[in-house]
This record gives sequence, C-alpha cells and structure tokens, in this order.
Amino acid sequence: MSLPQKIETLRLATVFNKKTREYAIEKLKKDKSYLLKCLSEDVKEDVIFRNYNDYLTSVVLEEEGKRERIKPIKRQKVFSTKEFLKFYIHDLENTPDEFKIQKVGVFDTETTDIYGYIISYAVVIQDMQSMDTEEIYDFLNPKAKISEEAYEVHKIKQEDIEHKPTFAEKKDEFLQIFDNLDMVVGHNVLYDFGVLKRELERAEHFPNIIDIPIFDTMYYSADVVVLEKKKMPRLEECVAFFFGKQNANYHDALEDVKMTLKVFNRLLQEK
Repeated sequence: MSLPQKIETLRLATVFNKKTREYAIEKLKKDKSYLLKCLSEDVKEDVIFRNYNDYLTSVVLEEEGKRERIKPIKRQKVFSTKEFLKFYIHDLENTPDEFKIQKVGVFDTETTDIYGYIISYAVVIQDMQSMDTEEIYDFLNPKAKISEEAYEVHKIKQEDIEHKPTFAEKKDEFLQIFDNLDMVVGHNVLYDFGVLKRELERAEHFPNIIDIPIFDTMYYSADVVVLEKKKMPRLEECVAFFFGKQNANYHDALEDVKMTLKVFNRLLQEK
C-alpha cells in the first residue's frame, strides 16, 4: 500500500545529526544481528516507520544503551500531520543532545519562472542548541530570461543579475553549505530541491540529487494551521496563524527563510 505524498514528505525529517547517522550505518554494515531481532518485533502490516534511517540509527543507540528504539507508528494514527508532528517532537525530545540535529539550514530560492533556474537563494543556518543563526544570501546569473510572471512575484530585474556569478561557478560553495547541515528546512522545499536538481544537471554534476533529510513546514503545518478552506497553507498563512499578520516582504528569498525559521521553531513547540 502506497502512502500519500504528504506522509512520504513528513517521513523525510530526521531527529539525528549527520555524524550519528553515519556512525550507525557503518556499525550496521559490520553487524546486523540486533537490527534483525528488532525488525522481527516491529514489522507489521498496520505500521509505518516515521523515518526508516532514524529507526536504524535508534536501533544502534539502543543496543549501546544510549537511547530507546524509535517505535513504528500505527498506520491510522499518522494521516493527520498534527499527529505525525507529535511523534517527531517526541523522538526529538528523547534523543540525547550529542546525537540530535545540531545544524539546520532553512532554504529558499527565487527563479526565472516556475520551471526555471535560480536567480537568488538564501540559507539561514540555525544551531539547535544555542539558537544562534548565520545568514547566507546571494544572487546568480541564470543565463536565462526572467519571465514576466516571475518578475511580478519577486521584482528581480534582468539587469540586477547579469553580472552575478552563475550556478556552475558557485556550485562547489553551494554544495558545501548542504554538506555541513544535519537537515534542510523549507516551506514547500521539495520545489526548491527540484530547481536544484535542474541546476546540477545543467552544470553536469551527477548524481544531481542532494541526499539530505528534509523538514517541510508546509506539509507539517497542513493540519495544524486552521484555514477557512482546507488546503496546503502558504507561508504567509502559517506566519499569520502563529504570530499574527507580519510586515514581511514575502517572495524575497532571505525574508522567506527568516519567516520559515519562525514557523519551524514554533511547530517544534506543538503539543
């Protein structure tokens, strides 16, 4: 039985930092005996794993006496993102600080058109323990025309970016940002990863997929943010629901990631 895209997207979020996940995978390559024992107890037709890689990591930590195993969830309990968020928060709170996510990067792009290339991007990196942040914001020359529809949204002119570096010129620096993160956060961030995939392909970088856990605030807010009409909430709707109407310049990449970070931190306080 396949799961809805909403649930598959929610399952991309991790509670563990990159170092811990890598350590667990290396240990499992050497000895899977305890994992097989756990799977024989946990695999049932009516359950799903919140994040299978997190389950594997938790099995290793449980065997070492450092954390209880992350249990699978009854399938009928997770078709509300509000319920799924509770499971995520529970797992995060029960993970010792040395193993849990430490660096998250909130990511957004502005593009030439809906199926186009990056003209600006922003990442705000948050330390999950100190809550300190670092901002990265830059423009790129897409070597492509900005559509009138896209300009009406972000107001970035062709002449503003014609002397900026291309994605290919910034690619290694760009990828290094992601390599230093435990998880990427974004509002409809799967769209931005689709843009990245096109850029990496155009730059002849393969595989053209960035393999990193994702926390999508649009999907995690879907059943938390109450709207007049049932739908996926826009970023400004999430912000207004949690904090009241804000004087924010939406569709500016840096402003959007700042607002998304506020929503992400607020979602982690849901009970």
